Amino acid sequence: MKKNKIKEIVIPGIIGIIFLATSVWYSVRYNESRLVVPTDFETYKFSPKDIPMICSTVLTMVYIWYLVACIIKAAIQEKKNALKSNRTRKLNPKLGFLGFFYEGKMSNTLMDERFRENKNKAQLMAFKAAFAVNIIALIFLSVGESFMSIEYLLIGVQILIALSIALAAFLSEYLLYRYDQDEYDMKE
Repeated sequence: MKKNKIKEIVIPGIIGIIFLATSVWYSVRYNESRLVVPTDFETYKFSPKDIPMICSTVLTMVYIWYLVACIIKAAIQEKKNALKSNRTRKLNPKLGFLGFFYEGKMSNTLMDERFRENKNKAQLMAFKAAFAVNIIALIFLSVGESFMSIEYLLIGVQILIALSIALAAFLSEYLLYRYDQDEYDMKE
């Protein structure tokens, strides 16, 4: 990523954090913590002192949408570059988060027919494992209501679904690496 693009992303974020922290401090100090602590909006009445907190919250949401748009744009651009060059993306294996370690080990690999076949096979296995975790979450949801409160049950289901997403992300890259290495071992 170019330094100018990094500055375009980081500087508004830092300014937004400073503005948000300042408006929270102002609200706590001079506005009885309105809109900082949980607010009952049925009895809420607007006050001009709420404007800094409302503006900083809106700016934070706009910045989050900007980050999401930048991530989606970068992902689309990366996919186009991979299709043009017929190589996997360059990634440092020292990242080590989820499947990035294994994706980094396969960095800048030529995507030939064998690679694509291994990738499809790895993704299928990873999705099957994630699907199994989701089935467990559904069983947990259907049976769990009798022995725990609904709040804890839903929290547990959310955790299981998040774990299934992480499992799919990690397992697809790990299995792709294993399948690729196994084929190299067979050739030698």
